[in-house]
Amino acid sequence: MEEQGSKTITAFDSLFTTNRIQMLKILLPRLAPEQQGIFAVYIKLLELQYTFSILRRHRMVRLMGSGKQLSADFFQGDNEDTIELLDEMLPFSGPAERAKIENIKSMMANLKKMQEMMEMIQMFQELFPEGMGGDNPMDMFAGMSDSGLSSIFQMFGGDKAE
Repeated sequence: MEEQGSKTITAFDSLFTTNRIQMLKILLPRLAPEQQGIFAVYIKLLELQYTFSILRRHRMVRLMGSGKQLSADFFQGDNEDTIELLDEMLPFSGPAERAKIENIKSMMANLKKMQEMMEMIQMFQELFPEGMGGDNPMDMFAGMSDSGLSSIFQMFGGDKAE
């Protein structure tokens, strides 16, 4: 994932610079230390001016990216784009930010599991509309034979409970 984030940053940097600015960046380390600071500011100023000129010329054009956009439901529904974004940010995060990103990813994974469980419960309620035989959902398995339980576990991709 670190390589993808680096590619995005490199693409951004190359979009908002010129060959002339790149040559000035190559020249910078060869200057005397007392000249490097003001020269670095000059380079950044040139990049800013160039960026403004690009934005003026291409007001309504997507400058970069695949067309994926953040929206109000970015953290809802299918979270693949969100997870991908968080993974791309990880290599550039400090320890505190990394912990927060990992917590968000963990929370999203847990929410997805809970949603899957709710869908399964809904499916059982549709299969057994008269109820599951009591307040405890496990009561419906009480009268089943061992082979019946095995087939249910196999149906949902698990092994027989021991």
